[in-house]
Amino acid sequence: MTDTAQRHTAIIDSPCGRLGIVDDNAVVTAVHFLDDVTRCKLPVSRLAEKTVHQLERFFTDPEFQFDLPLVESATAFQQRARGALRAIPVGETVSYGKLATSMASSARAVAGACRRNPVPIIVPCHRVIASSGLGGFSGALDGKPLRIKRWLLEHEHAI
Repeated sequence: MTDTAQRHTAIIDSPCGRLGIVDDNAVVTAVHFLDDVTRCKLPVSRLAEKTVHQLERFFTDPEFQFDLPLVESATAFQQRARGALRAIPVGETVSYGKLATSMASSARAVAGACRRNPVPIIVPCHRVIASSGLGGFSGALDGKPLRIKRWLLEHEHAI
């Protein structure tokens, strides 16, 4: 078992692949997209149980609103970006440029904040797209991350 697998407080299967949850009993600190060979792990904390339950609810109902204590972002800008991401309604998308304009920032800075989002799905960075298409997801422009982004947006009826 890797160090990463050891620190996950739960590992679950989801419609968009295996997810690893990390918490410190007070806040959810990360949600990781894992490979399918990583073994599932039952929740080992109450917060992990609550996170698993809420993720399962979201995968059943895209309108579900998460209510979890989350780790604070590393910078003031990342905190602002996280608030802006949570304000994007289910079923809608916004371009990196438009979100940047609303934050008096740059599209590159917004993309960086999305890439550094430690709790994807819960904080919906997948709702931010390029002006010419989906853009990237988790720092990737193709492959599995982009398939996950497409699945999430289709699940929310945003595309």
